[in-house]
Parts: sequence; C-alpha cells; structure tokens
Amino acid sequence: MTRLENSQFIKQLNESVTNNNGKSSIYLTQKRLTSSDESSNSSNIDDLPTKVIPNQQIQNNSSYPVLVRVSMNSKNNKDKKQTKLKLSTVVEPDQLNQFWQQYIRVLKNGFVGLKKKEKKKSKKSKVSK
Repeated sequence: MTRLENSQFIKQLNESVTNNNGKSSIYLTQKRLTSSDESSNSSNIDDLPTKVIPNQQIQNNSSYPVLVRVSMNSKNNKDKKQTKLKLSTVVEPDQLNQFWQQYIRVLKNGFVGLKKKEKKKSKKSKVSK
C-alpha cells in the first residue's frame, strides 16, 4: 500500500466507491500521524490512575498530519482470490478542511445503499383485570 497525494486519493476513492455500489464492505480509518521519536517517548509514560494528569493541565499546541486509509474487499474475494483494494494518504493540517469537504462529498455520493433500520411496531398488550 503506497501513500497517494490527496487529489489522487479522492479520485481513486470515488471510482472504487461508485464501482462497488454497496456490494462489498468498505473500511475507513483516520489516525493522527506522529513521528517515530515521539512514539518512543510515549512508551515511558506511566499511565497508572495515580499518575493521570487532568485535561485542564495538558497544553498541547502542536498540530499533526492525519493519515486516512480506505480498504475494500474485492467482489467475490473468495472465488477469484483477488486482493483487497487499499488506499492511503497523509493530509497536512493546513489542507484538512478542503480535504474533508471533498472526502465527505465522495462518501455521501458513493454510499447510496445505506438506509435507516425500520422500527417494528410493537403491539400493545391488553391489561386484564
């Protein structure tokens, strides 16, 4: 799985979602991308309840890029032994608003098969005296 540019990612996601037409599962993942030196420091953190810092005392003013991943099972994956479609991109904080607008537009147009569940009408039981 290689990381694509944001525009290429949106374009390929649009094609794959429209071709899928609700026939197979699509998995969406968004994560904060951190550098490797920061993750090594986090392993030394003692997270016992007595060492937890309340939210008011934490001041983190740094911004991080976001890693967006999409994986989709291929149609008839068991029969044809095809591989999964995997797409990923890294979105910088200054491009995040523009990316989310395009991303959400593609997802809304592609997920036509989603419907709300119909609620069952419950029968009111008669109370006997």
